[in-house]
Amino acid sequence: MKFPTEATLRRIIAFVAALGIGVATYITIADSGGGAPTCLAGGGGCETVANSSYSHIAGVNVAVFGILGYVLLLASAFVVSDLARFGGFAVALGGFGFSVYLTYLEIFKIEAICQWCVSSAVLMTILFLLNATRLIGYVGTAGAAVQGPLQPENT
Repeated sequence: MKFPTEATLRRIIAFVAALGIGVATYITIADSGGGAPTCLAGGGGCETVANSSYSHIAGVNVAVFGILGYVLLLASAFVVSDLARFGGFAVALGGFGFSVYLTYLEIFKIEAICQWCVSSAVLMTILFLLNATRLIGYVGTAGAAVQGPLQPENT
């Protein structure tokens, strides 16, 4: 199987993580103002989800954990090393698992869907797949020491 170059994967990971930071930050800002994210397609799903008891853990909006995860994934995209590959994969796996759990809560417990939450879950799923591809395709590869952040590989 032919993998995209690691530089290409890292660029895509950085872009998707930046989108995720934007989405999670919007949800957090809406919550900090005492409101809910505005559902773009109408309906009250975002408000229902935001006002549920599941939207906070220990008083912290779950989107804050999303921001942290996306920032870590963005940072991992700037480093060419096995530690960054494993770290990015681990964070993406945790984020993907947490997104699956939150989606379960939306569907079966809260019985409402927040479009912003779904978009974050989709972005985290994409990041999980990209980081898994990066790990599988490039773990143990040489040349990491000579490559700078987001620079093309010397292959």
